[in-house]
Amino acid sequence: MGLQTKPLETSMKVGSGTIVKRAKKNGSFSFQAKVRKNGVNVSQTFASLKEAKEFITLTDSKILKGESVSALKAKKITLGEIFQDYIEGEPSMPLIKKQRLGKITQEIGNVPLASFKTKGFQDYINFKLAQEIPDQKTKKKGTKGFDGNRTTNTDGEVVKKTYKSSTIRKFYYDIRTALKWHSKINDYHFDSKPFDDVDPPPSWENPRTRRLEDGELDRLIQACDQLYVNAEASKCLIQFLTFSAFRIGETMLIRWKDIKLNEKKPEESYIFIPKAHQKTANKKGAEDRYASMRPELFHLIKNQMMKWKKSDEDLIFPFWAGPHYFYTRFRIICKNAKSKNLTLHDLRHEGCSWFFENSTLSDIEISKITGHIELDTLKRYANLRPHKVGAKLWASLENNSTI
Repeated sequence: MGLQTKPLETSMKVGSGTIVKRAKKNGSFSFQAKVRKNGVNVSQTFASLKEAKEFITLTDSKILKGESVSALKAKKITLGEIFQDYIEGEPSMPLIKKQRLGKITQEIGNVPLASFKTKGFQDYINFKLAQEIPDQKTKKKGTKGFDGNRTTNTDGEVVKKTYKSSTIRKFYYDIRTALKWHSKINDYHFDSKPFDDVDPPPSWENPRTRRLEDGELDRLIQACDQLYVNAEASKCLIQFLTFSAFRIGETMLIRWKDIKLNEKKPEESYIFIPKAHQKTANKKGAEDRYASMRPELFHLIKNQMMKWKKSDEDLIFPFWAGPHYFYTRFRIICKNAKSKNLTLHDLRHEGCSWFFENSTLSDIEISKITGHIELDTLKRYANLRPHKVGAKLWASLENNSTI
């Protein structure tokens, strides 16, 4: 019996990769090219040394350019399969994000990952930005003060609404996050080129400039009297949002234990908004807020809302299951108050404007109250207090001048 020997196997270093030469039983050889660099870990087997070297050279070049060098298996997978893996791999994913990924899967789920390129991605984003919002299957007719996904254009025609750019921005980042997650889990290179080349839609097309007109807040409060339920609570919520400049989402999560009223020194009163309850919780710079109160808000809570308090753990606005329930209610209130083109977010805008017009707080100090992380967002309010800027300037000159 002759001695058995292991198949001949040798390796050589080529550029950033390694080629392993293996002997086959028929006397021929195979050449496995491996590349491990910058988080990339790919390999492929070839029949010739020349092909293996070319693979390493091409892979090295793609890594330097930021192009995809995903493994053959990853190239064949479809976007729909990636989205499904992402959903299953993140059990705590919010339902609304799962629904968006489901919608994206219906539209581009059959596209192979290898075919996901800049042009196709740009075409999809453009298509979504121009797409009309479809009616729900159960829709029969519009409700009072609200006719589904329809609006009136400048010619007075009732037309279907299209998706807001802020909504499509979520689609953009859902796709990016899913692909990046999948590449990390399956150990292949994430191709960022389509996202580098295609800009995400803006958070808003044009910043809202709608302000409350003289007497409009009073009209909104009076219109609440026509509601069948929660009339007083609706009045307080509208005033609370206007006086605080808070977002309605974080307002609905405030509990009585988060409100610190100091009746002896009202100016030291504040409302605690934990980072986790803020829309910007996952952004860099997000932090817990200890929002000071303007006098109207202090008296609103003390004189009108405290009667509802039963426990520190209770929500201060437990009358609705969430923000979306009040959105519909607010449309009815606006209709009864004859307020046109007014949204709940405009109350936050009104509150922010008040701080710039009626206080000497700096932008950073105001942001600590309102929760704006990007100070550039607050720059649009700067023109509301030019006279105060001038007063500060003259005061500083008078304090430092000898003339």
